[in-house]
Amino acid sequence: MPATFEGFGLKLLYPDNWTLTPRADDEGDQGLTLELPSGGFLSIETLPITRGDDEILSEIDEMLREQYQDFESEEIQLDGADEDERAVDMTFCHLDLVVLSRVVLLDAPQSTRDQMPIAGRLLIQFQAESRDFDANEMVFAALLKQIRDT
Repeated sequence: MPATFEGFGLKLLYPDNWTLTPRADDEGDQGLTLELPSGGFLSIETLPITRGDDEILSEIDEMLREQYQDFESEEIQLDGADEDERAVDMTFCHLDLVVLSRVVLLDAPQSTRDQMPIAGRLLIQFQAESRDFDANEMVFAALLKQIRDT
């Protein structure tokens, strides 16, 4: 039986062995983080309409480059993506593991904008060790589909 998240205009089903992480007070209630049993995570954040995609992707790229060695980044096209959706795969080494972090920027659904008029885009990040990423990629795709179909 899948678990359900409801908040900021989204209703998402996710695997019941993933854990919804409580958010710190300074993080607000405009996002969520799900932890995979294997140690990876999926996060969704609402972004204000004032932030551009290039600025956001550049900040993420710069932050990861500073923290991790053997960093590589590649913009990709995901199946089912809208024409204004952007996705970037980033790989890096951490503790002798290859980690894959996929960042997706897409328009916030109308239900989110109704609750949060300043929200323009969603930032979705799925990150895990490469084998765990591969094992959960279909779940990530299903979550993206739920958001796109909202």
